[in-house]
Parts: sequence; structure tokens; C-alpha cells
Amino acid sequence: MVISMKIRTLTIAALSAVVALGLAGCASNPTVNDDAANGQQVQSADAQQTDASTDQAAAPARTPEEELADPADLTIADYGWFPAENGMVDFAVEVQNSNATMEAVAPVIHAVAKDADGNVLFEKDVDVPSVLPDSTYYFSMVTGDNSGMKLAGQEAPQPETMEFTIETPDDAWQQTDVTIGDIYTIEDAGISDTDFGAKEFTGTVTASEEVEGSESSRVDVILFDGDGNIEGGDFKIVDTTPGQAVDYDVYAMGAPDFASYQVYASPWMDEA
Repeated sequence: MVISMKIRTLTIAALSAVVALGLAGCASNPTVNDDAANGQQVQSADAQQTDASTDQAAAPARTPEEELADPADLTIADYGWFPAENGMVDFAVEVQNSNATMEAVAPVIHAVAKDADGNVLFEKDVDVPSVLPDSTYYFSMVTGDNSGMKLAGQEAPQPETMEFTIETPDDAWQQTDVTIGDIYTIEDAGISDTDFGAKEFTGTVTASEEVEGSESSRVDVILFDGDGNIEGGDFKIVDTTPGQAVDYDVYAMGAPDFASYQVYASPWMDEA
């Protein structure tokens, strides 16, 4: 079975950047580990997706024609971040698309970093892969601006606060009936500490279906605190062949203490 799906290529700013994908109602079999730090239980992926579906179901149903004329905006339901090297920031966001038929093809996340006095340290736009209808996605990335500091031989200041918003240009929507089934199986092998100070998440991922235009997949690790809030995350792209398990190892450098994590897999499209 071949599933067609359009996902924009995300420019990878650093190997520690993370993009995590979670689909409400059609999740790609995330694994959940709640013994990562202090053993606190967090809300399961299924419960999170049920909550999102309940919220979406509360809104009046709209026809495909109404959605085509005026798609509902994407929303950021949760986010987390932690400082990376020299002023850069690793962050992860939970993005929801409540439209039943409209795919956001080219969303953009606007990130604003501020110091303790509220002064803006940097503002950056980050391109996001496409978001299919009736879905919840987890995107983790890296952003920041330390080029001037590097040239001056200085350390860039670390943000005190981060703000994230998401927008989709009016011409960056398309109608689709494409959905993603449970095509991924993840076997989580746990966490270990590396000699260079990073947390290493290992396991295997298996794709049961061929996804048209993709010969590789994302494996994304999203970190949560004891209340189920996003702390951040990291990812790796691996080559996958339908029916064959492939090893992954995802490194989180400088990650904060976390209570649990979830591992997601999703198709990775390389544009020509």
C-alpha cells in the first residue's frame, strides 16, 4: 500500500534539533517511558490525543467548502525549550490542526527570545513541515542568532524567556483526504549517559508501509516534565525499508531534567 503525503523539507540548523510528529486519532505508535528521571507518570499519548479530539469535536462541524474558503488557524497547545550552545535554543512545540480537510503546507513558527529585563535578544522564523488535517504534531527544532557574538569572540547571552507563535500563509493551504495510519512500530531500548555528557535514546523503528517519495524516516524523542508539559527534545533521520527494523540513536545534549519521554516516527520527505 502506498500512501501519498506532502511534507516540506525542514532545514536542519543543528544535529540536536528536534522534530516530533504526533497525529491525533492516527498516531505513529509513540512509545512512552515514565522512568526516565524520577518515575513520575505523565499523560499517555492516547490520552493526549483523546483530549485534543474532544476539544476539536466541541467546535461546530464545518463543510469542506467552508474550510477551503477560510481554514482554521493552526494552534500551539504546548511548548518547551532549553538553551543550547552559545545562545542557541532547542525547542519543541505541540501543534494542532483542527481542520478536517485542509493541510497546512507551509507553516512558519515565529520565535522570540527575551532576557530577564524583557529585552528582545532575537526574533526568528522557522519553517515547519506540513501539518495534515485533524492532527496533533510535535515539532522540535533549534533556533537563535549568535553570528555577531562569534565574530566578536563573545559568548551570546542565554534567553530568559521564549515565545512561540505559528502562522500559515493564505496561499499555503491545500485540501486533502490523506491520512496516516499506524505504519510505524517502535521498540524503545531506553536511555544511557554518554562520555560527552549527552543522553542517548536507542531502539528500533519499523515502517510497515511504503510512503511515496520517502526513503527515510524521522525518529523524534520528546521530553516531558512530571506534569506532562513539554521540556524539549531531539531527533534523528534514519533510512527505512518497509518491514525491516532499523536501529536509531537520538542524542540530547544539555537537556534539562525530565520525568518521561515519548518516541515518535514519521516520514521524512527530501525535496529535489
